[in-house]
Amino acid sequence: MDTWTFHLLTFGCKVNQYETQSLREAWQRQGGVECDDPAGADVICVNSCAITAKGERDARAALLRLRRLAPQARLVLTGCAAQLPGVLTPPRRRNAGQALPSADLIVPQADKARLLDAGWRRATLPPSPAAAEGPAAFPPFAIDGFRRARPVLKVQDGCEHRCTYCIVPLTRGQCRSRAPQEVIAEARRLFRAGYAELMLSGINLRQYGRDRPEYGDFWQLLLRLDQALAPEFAGRARLRISSLEPGQLDARGVDSLLSCRLVCPHLHISLQHASREVLRRMGRGHYRAEALREAVRALRGQWPVMGLGADIILGFPGETEEDVACLLDFVATTPFSYAHVFPYSARPSTAAARFAGQIAPQVKQERARRVREAVARQRETFLHAQLTVPLMRLAADAAGGKDGETAGARGVNEHYVPCRLRAADSGPLSGLVPVRPLALAEDGLLVERIG
Repeated sequence: MDTWTFHLLTFGCKVNQYETQSLREAWQRQGGVECDDPAGADVICVNSCAITAKGERDARAALLRLRRLAPQARLVLTGCAAQLPGVLTPPRRRNAGQALPSADLIVPQADKARLLDAGWRRATLPPSPAAAEGPAAFPPFAIDGFRRARPVLKVQDGCEHRCTYCIVPLTRGQCRSRAPQEVIAEARRLFRAGYAELMLSGINLRQYGRDRPEYGDFWQLLLRLDQALAPEFAGRARLRISSLEPGQLDARGVDSLLSCRLVCPHLHISLQHASREVLRRMGRGHYRAEALREAVRALRGQWPVMGLGADIILGFPGETEEDVACLLDFVATTPFSYAHVFPYSARPSTAAARFAGQIAPQVKQERARRVREAVARQRETFLHAQLTVPLMRLAADAAGGKDGETAGARGVNEHYVPCRLRAADSGPLSGLVPVRPLALAEDGLLVERIG
């Protein structure tokens, strides 16, 4: 087997991170050796994102930079941006037909799994498999490890909801669910390899099982995971959920979360907005923001301390100051520990890009700033409350100091708060490390080891 070198660059979501890891392992089995410096690589793969216009710009900038650094390398572009026509041409140049220097191989997201096959290194990719009747197959990505200390575990792909602003259904395609037995086997394999925390991830977890009713829905998958793994790993490892739809947090969803022994008391919610009118125009009228607050209240009956994050979009077409005030009030009265706040970005071929009432960029930025400030106030309250928690469990980012000692190691606690072990702490680091908080530090906590 010939030896060759490769460099991987990943943009975007947790699912992309998972798929990059799967490519890494496949290429290593094919004789590839990963190098951190792209200048020394025979092959460079950019796994791109297209959720915002910035994602496309990042992909183009990366291709230009990498071509300059490694003119000899075979440059591969894949991921969601590669699914879009004209991705290599900036919008201002498209009418003039001026393309940027092209990647040597463009592999759309729909064909990304073909890069797992050794044949991709030939001049052309291997033929696409014939389409089977019935539901589309789950892409054959799988992992045995992870470059980071807390692996992502992909359980679902695709989305069929078609929010009016979202390009993901065009880039990721229809819903495809992973078989529960495969999810359980991979989780067990990763836990037994020593990973203390896994993040369950998908493009739209609310649609898990839609294509395969025999799999059940996401809550049934979660309960099966807990039933299969908790007897061996409860107290030693844990599961975190990457992102939920507000509509999933009904009474059954709350009961499922509270009955699981492995699940972290932390949720990240695809909220997007609190105004009913904005949600309706977004194509997300299937939930009320107020229902999220009710679900959190129910969860806190057994999770008195919990992390709560959200995705929020500001400046959606037609958004008024009254809508922004509604959102600000919701943020101020809901115990968020953080939020990812984005100015609306018009995406090609989406309905919202054609809506009347487009908001000026400076107005979008100003509204996003106000919401970020409101979230920051909630986070400050949350972090101060963390100081009263007597016992936390740290999942470390890495082994920490010299010879695997914990001095200065960083990680997150069960509430998804960044933590740093005080310099005086030492000793081997494995599993979930019991710690107590000492002080606020670096938008997180300084902690010390217990025992």
